[in-house]
Amino acid sequence: MLFCVVPERGHVNPMIGPAQALRDAGCEVAFEARHDLTEQLSRAGLGTFLGGRDRGPAPEGNRGALFAERVRDPVWLRTWIRGLLVDAPEAEVEPLRAVLRAFRPSVVALDPLRYAAVLAAEREGVPWAALSNSLNPVLPEGLDSELLATVRALAPARDALFARHGARGAFRGCDALSPWLTVAFTTPTFVGREVPGVRQVGPSLPRGPRGDEAPFPWESLRPERPLVYVSFGSQVYHQPGLFRLVLEAVRGRPVDLALSVSELLGTDALGPLPPNAVAVRYTPQLQVLARASALVTHGGANAVMEALSFGVPMLVSPLCNDQHHNAFFVERAGVGVTLDPGLATPEAVWGALSTLLWDPGVRARAARVRESYRVDGAAECARLLTALAGGTLPAPG
Repeated sequence: MLFCVVPERGHVNPMIGPAQALRDAGCEVAFEARHDLTEQLSRAGLGTFLGGRDRGPAPEGNRGALFAERVRDPVWLRTWIRGLLVDAPEAEVEPLRAVLRAFRPSVVALDPLRYAAVLAAEREGVPWAALSNSLNPVLPEGLDSELLATVRALAPARDALFARHGARGAFRGCDALSPWLTVAFTTPTFVGREVPGVRQVGPSLPRGPRGDEAPFPWESLRPERPLVYVSFGSQVYHQPGLFRLVLEAVRGRPVDLALSVSELLGTDALGPLPPNAVAVRYTPQLQVLARASALVTHGGANAVMEALSFGVPMLVSPLCNDQHHNAFFVERAGVGVTLDPGLATPEAVWGALSTLLWDPGVRARAARVRESYRVDGAAECARLLTALAGGTLPAPG
């Protein structure tokens, strides 16, 4: 099995569990990405990495202060998305075909944003499965967003890219949909419906280390207090104003606060931390969510999936792209609250957090979704991939 992924944590982490399940079932598993993932894969017990080593880690231009500022500019963001989805794949198809010929996978399991991997698999006649780290495959008709408007504008160029390689793609949102197997790491309980042609298998969590764990000062937390966890992901994390907003909202309140702040740690960007707050560069997120009572998030798909797995309701302040879609699903399922990050006040943040922490309706709905997430989505995904490889997977319904 060859996993072709986007080398960012929110894209890689959901792939770790299925790859580990396949490994444990005796499959030979390898990863391919534009940039080096060797360190994380080795820590997760998935040592085979193909390609990308000579290009080093993912560029810093895809994260940090400048990136967080740029994604607020719709013109810049549309250009960046075009480069990622439409312009870059052309040069990657032939190198990927070479990887496929050398490794000879039975199935290519790919991030649906890796259009080059779709085209390479099509050209080499290898079945491919779309394993979505987002909720794009289950978007309802009628939902619109800036991202979906961008996708519509790029559709002619995208379709021309596929036509040049003799392929005709099917898409929902940004995601390429597979004629063999499309997986979404969610459940109909959260999404609200079954979606034809999409296997909603439940959450994708690792079996053992996923390779990005970090130490955490657990002794700073008080077990008798609710824990509010704050993280804005690994790309748009540079949000000093939002961190300060949450810090001010919980100052003197009967909760503990844990913040994942990346490069902001040790700077004066956050201001003085109140006694009930602890900030770290990077958290062991799954372990923190297992302890948390609420999550403050930008609405990244991986964070939403993991929070739901632990029944943690969310305060979502979407910043760009599919984060707005995820906020839509969270609000519609009644497992969280959305606040505009540009308009929120400390009082509004505390009011929202109070609802998440103590409203019995929100807690009950989050618990109901958690029950539906008590399935091993990684193992089910691995089972479907194995069935596809063995020719026993029924055609998508």
